[in-house]
Amino acid sequence: MTESINPNGSKHNGSKGLAEGSWKGMKKYLEKDMLCEALRGRVSYDFTWYPAFGGLSAVFTVLLNGQPAKKFGAAYAWKKLTEQGFEIRYIDDVCCVPFTTREEYTDWEFSDALQAYRNQPIVQSIASENPIIRMFAIVDRRIGKRRLERLRDEADQQPGWLRPLYVARLQAEGIIPG
Repeated sequence: MTESINPNGSKHNGSKGLAEGSWKGMKKYLEKDMLCEALRGRVSYDFTWYPAFGGLSAVFTVLLNGQPAKKFGAAYAWKKLTEQGFEIRYIDDVCCVPFTTREEYTDWEFSDALQAYRNQPIVQSIASENPIIRMFAIVDRRIGKRRLERLRDEADQQPGWLRPLYVARLQAEGIIPG
């Protein structure tokens, strides 16, 4: 179990909440410290916390050109997956649906992926089987043009929600035509 901090600053053990600090700190890390120059101002992150639901309900949103590219939240994932025909009785059971059979993920999975991304080499992150970790890696400043050249053919193999981030990075770096 990891120690997480809720946006209100209260700590708890478990994977629910913000991994490794406050949302403000995570946003700065993702948008200022790690985001490649070519995508600055085009990729951003947003966080909405719902204290009325016990402080454990949240949605992380990744934005591309100001539009939501992907949302991560337990209730959001539950709603989308049940609409797709998955039989999930409780919101917490979203994580019981095999990761490889879905494209909707919880805020906890976002937080866990961010923690993994922050604590492993970038070459491991970009090759991860976890698409959320690859999401962080493809926009990372440490991924250079030579590696992007090698990743060009992999863009089409990404989940539908992740493909636009790959394409945006490849186009922004002049690897593929825009």
